[in-house]
Amino acid sequence: MQNQIIDQLTTTSTKSYETLISLSEINSSAIQKLTDLQFDFISMSMESGIEQAKLLNNMKNVKDVFAVGSEFASEYNEKLMGITRQTVEILSESCNEATNLIEKTVVSPVVSSKQAPTKVATKKSAQSQG
Repeated sequence: MQNQIIDQLTTTSTKSYETLISLSEINSSAIQKLTDLQFDFISMSMESGIEQAKLLNNMKNVKDVFAVGSEFASEYNEKLMGITRQTVEILSESCNEATNLIEKTVVSPVVSSKQAPTKVATKKSAQSQG
């Protein structure tokens, strides 16, 4: 009896550890992707700023300055929206992976254990009736 309990605890601990490892891999992957996006954003911002400064440096007409500023703002916003979409995709993907992991490791065994007594009860009632 004690060996069964020890075996069950060992199995449960191993599964829990494996689940935590999988969850940490999902989180690490998401963090790496988000970090890459942050570097892309910083690079984009720096390049855009340098390009805008170069163009504005040679302009003398106020209308041209505002036109170029408006054009840069529009381009920058489009790029920023692209990065925002990618961020949402990464977070959504990570959420789905974590949800699937939890469903496999927590929900499925609980559902299986809840169904098992029902089957046993059905067998017992069939035996008592027969």
